Amino acid sequence: MDSLTINERLKLLRTENGLTQSELAEKLKIGQTTVSGYEKSHDPNIYCLIKYADFFECTLDYLAGREQAPLPYALSKPERELIQTFRKLKPQAKEYALQELQALSNSKLND
Repeated sequence: MDSLTINERLKLLRTENGLTQSELAEKLKIGQTTVSGYEKSHDPNIYCLIKYADFFECTLDYLAGREQAPLPYALSKPERELIQTFRKLKPQAKEYALQELQALSNSKLND
């Protein structure tokens, strides 16, 4: 277990995905003050934890601190966009995109 509380993990997931409290509240269909409370000190009930886990594609164990990292479950917004775009490509374009990403990861731009 690591030292992050559930409250800190909820905030971290929100901020890593570039969402404001209001935006997240709207997506989860809960109040902004509820999101704020969860990030500060109030422990969310199991139903809200499930909403968070489903939305951020992570496990309840991650939220509870029983797993060290959300991956491979929780992806950042750019990672989700990359995957969504990749899935739209035809097979030949996917091969090309993978080759280009591999070249980019080995280039000076990635130093």
